[in-house]
Amino acid sequence: MISGCTLTPRSPEPPTRNASELTEWQASGRIAVAGASTGGSGSFTWSQKGQQAQVQMRGPVGIGSLQLTVSDQILRIETADGQTLEADEAQSELTARLGAYVPARDLRYWLIGVAAPGAHQWVTAESTILNQQDWQIDYQRFGVTDGVRLPLKLVAVSGPAKVRILIDRWKVVR
Repeated sequence: MISGCTLTPRSPEPPTRNASELTEWQASGRIAVAGASTGGSGSFTWSQKGQQAQVQMRGPVGIGSLQLTVSDQILRIETADGQTLEADEAQSELTARLGAYVPARDLRYWLIGVAAPGAHQWVTAESTILNQQDWQIDYQRFGVTDGVRLPLKLVAVSGPAKVRILIDRWKVVR
């Protein structure tokens, strides 16, 4: 008998690090937003360094192009038309544009696929659906980057607001 050459499919690289340990990373991809009265899609780049994030959203996202700065002490929005809003004003603007309260300080955790500090619930022990801050985050696809299991596709829903995120590229710094 002659045996043919067959290739054994390689399984993805197994995770070797926990996403919750990340302190510096970047993600870029596409985002679609639907609110009670607005909607649209665009692209984003998220740069996380320690406690501070810089988020650039581009295109007709429905919530408008903007630069978002988020940390435990800062919430700032700079809009495409040059308006700068901080603290409660920024939070109110973000809520108005999306149609639901957005816990901006929790987003960095949700994007890497972990619960933010505080009350939360995974639907089951092995679930990829997280309930936190009146949002349900459904992690639909993961990949491994530099030994870390990270989301590639997620859908977050709160009331009339729905956000779909597709991450095209992860860069793990540390």
